[in-house]
Amino acid sequence: MNFIVQRVLGAQVSRRLQGLCLTLALGTMPSVCLAQRVQNGDFSKPQNKTAATVEYPTAVPGWKTTDSKGRFEIWGAGFNDSYSGRIYDAPPGTAIKQFAEVAAYEHSTLSQVVTGIPDQSQYGFSFWHRGRHKSETEEDTIEVTVKEGNKVIWKKRYFATATKWLQHTEKVGTKNGTGDLTLSFESINTASGNQAAGNLLADIKLDATVKPPACVVNAGGTYEWTTNNTGIAGTDGKLNKLGPATLNVADQKVSGTGRTGVWQVTSDCTVYIDWQPGNFRDTLKVSADGKTISGKNQFGTKIMGVKK
Repeated sequence: MNFIVQRVLGAQVSRRLQGLCLTLALGTMPSVCLAQRVQNGDFSKPQNKTAATVEYPTAVPGWKTTDSKGRFEIWGAGFNDSYSGRIYDAPPGTAIKQFAEVAAYEHSTLSQVVTGIPDQSQYGFSFWHRGRHKSETEEDTIEVTVKEGNKVIWKKRYFATATKWLQHTEKVGTKNGTGDLTLSFESINTASGNQAAGNLLADIKLDATVKPPACVVNAGGTYEWTTNNTGIAGTDGKLNKLGPATLNVADQKVSGTGRTGVWQVTSDCTVYIDWQPGNFRDTLKVSADGKTISGKNQFGTKIMGVKK
């Protein structure tokens, strides 16, 4: 034990010990876990000189940027953004004091190499995402990629309006080998079309402790789709059984009911569906077992999906 303690305190952890958590029997000394996680996932370093402001460091511990001039954009929680006319507080239920804008000066990618996740362990990632725009409904889109070495093992796009923070928690899979992982966030598009405004990120995690809730794991598949417009002005006023709608997990596409679109599920079991054509946007709740989805679209139409 003394040998291991010495190695931990000396930050000389060998590859053979990476991923192993040891409880040190040293009175009140806390457990020490050798599995490394995302460094500076809350973007707390460097600390902004003044709270609730935006600063532009060229170095952020743990992170790399593809910005052509190597610049980051770090926001302080509570910043009053004149561009969008909104105050951007910390994500709900968190003590986050700072977060990053991926589209700082141009469509960029923020990335980090994560080491120490044990071979054959289950692992996942989580993060908070928010758009930046005056609109209540238009969305920013970000693409998240996880690589083991040079192999892409996870890639998915997420969208968010400027109205609130959305948290995503995903299970990536089983770690294959002891090599490093690379986690990256690429700004794909922004609601405004301004390459220097959009895709805010906060509280990023990637390790073997991140586990999505059951609703996230079980969401998706084919549902019998029903819409209810009873008593809603400007609609047909009818209960409509539209047949099957499929929420494809692999590519996040949704099809059926005469339309196609994209969908996502957040950590609080909310399913968002953007249907085209027609710009219908459903905000629904999925049950823990994934068998039922219910909610409304932006016009108030009641929606129900029951898994086949």
